[in-house]
Amino acid sequence: MRLRDSGLSTDAELRTLRESISDVGHQIDSYKTKVAGALAGGIFALLLAAGAFYDLAAGKSGVWLLVGITRENLVWIASGLALASVVLLTSGLRLRTRRDRSLYEKLDQMEQAYADLVAHKDTESNHERNPSESQQ
Repeated sequence: MRLRDSGLSTDAELRTLRESISDVGHQIDSYKTKVAGALAGGIFALLLAAGAFYDLAAGKSGVWLLVGITRENLVWIASGLALASVVLLTSGLRLRTRRDRSLYEKLDQMEQAYADLVAHKDTESNHERNPSESQQ
């Protein structure tokens, strides 16, 4: 992953690697955000559907009449929420299992190359400060 062949200085290489690491990290984070959004939406819809079905089973659908929702409408709403929950949870789990593992490997390689460059730069700067030690 080193850019030594390109003739860039160590500082330029470090800057380029930092930008690349940031870009790949952003890709990974945005994908994780999609997965989390789908799973959280699915759980939220599931809880709403469960609450509506509980009200139907317990005979408390009269409370919903205060907001203008009849029993039949509540059945449709609860069913729609349950279906939305299943769709969101399924898509979230599929996204989670189908993630691009090569991005994680690429990020690890870039981070290792960055650490190597930092160590190399530190070694160079130590040799510049103490030239007598590097000649011994």
